[in-house]
Amino acid sequence: MEQVIKESDHTKRYLIIPSGGSGVRMGAELPKQYIKLGGKTILQHTVEAMLPHTDFIILGVSYDYWVVIEDAIQRMRLADRIQLSVAGKTRFDTVRKALRTVPDGTLVGIHDAVRPFASKAVVDKCYEEAQRVGAAVPVLQLSESLRYHPDEGAGAQPSQAVDRSRYRLVRTPQVFWSERIKEAYQQPYQESFTDDCSVYDQLYSDLALVPDTTENIKITTPDQLYWAEHLLTTSRQERLRLTQRLLSSR
Repeated sequence: MEQVIKESDHTKRYLIIPSGGSGVRMGAELPKQYIKLGGKTILQHTVEAMLPHTDFIILGVSYDYWVVIEDAIQRMRLADRIQLSVAGKTRFDTVRKALRTVPDGTLVGIHDAVRPFASKAVVDKCYEEAQRVGAAVPVLQLSESLRYHPDEGAGAQPSQAVDRSRYRLVRTPQVFWSERIKEAYQQPYQESFTDDCSVYDQLYSDLALVPDTTENIKITTPDQLYWAEHLLTTSRQERLRLTQRLLSSR
């Protein structure tokens, strides 16, 4: 079912969206990426948000939803921009399979299916920085205190406060030169591979950090779904105006 996308004469932007997860934490009957948000699935919102910044999108989809997604792509007349790849048993397997359809000499981002509010400026900056240095990832500074919690058990040390200024929350899209991330994904899976950067880090050390916005949430719980409804119905400009009114009234 997988078909390799043809190369063009200039650097193309590809995007892989792994969409084979079950969404256990959401506690819904459907996987979280297929839950409706404002009349559309979260996955559709994510795809529509990323299309203006990419040339091709590859969706890693399970067989259970293959026909449904394929029909949706046809109805949206996006068959020339979006293709499907069979999802694996894990996210790692899904990404590795999807990377087989990406040609060398291109930039490829990997983005969570349930992050529909990635900033346009941040997405473009990640592709630009990856093209410049090799790889880039959006990150967010921590605004709350942070503690290190050692392993529990006999003789365990107490938790310790750590300097939060030295840590960042890692988001997506994470963008790489295609041949590099494909090489990285040839490694056997390790439990330390919590995202694509952690896979890439095993071979390369040229990752650029791009400051992210707070709106780029990952919708995995009912609370985050509620916040997503607010983000969907209220523009960033409106939220900023409301914040200014609240501050000025104090």
